[in-house]
Amino acid sequence: MAAVIAAGTDAETAGPVMGLKKKELIERVAEAVGGKKKDVKEIVEATLAALGEALQKGEALHLPPFGHAKVSRSKGEGKDSSMTVKLRGAGEKVAPRPKKEALAEAGEDS
Repeated sequence: MAAVIAAGTDAETAGPVMGLKKKELIERVAEAVGGKKKDVKEIVEATLAALGEALQKGEALHLPPFGHAKVSRSKGEGKDSSMTVKLRGAGEKVAPRPKKEALAEAGEDS
């Protein structure tokens, strides 16, 4: 796995943070949904491409429970481009909305 330095840490004192590679992401998703890796791979690749295009256009991403991401800095174009993306709320658990209760029984006049 690729090692990255966590944002907001001193690069000399911080230990490496293991990164998630596409192959492992596909394996995890296939396991989570009980699908075949071949089928899941197409979906994951299409999803990553759509997310990448959105970020390249400067669009913010609002994807609970992943979080909210937006490009804070970018420079260059094409393969020579780089961008800094701020991610907020990553890993937050989204509580299900409580079920609404009817004020009256079905078929009852008000």
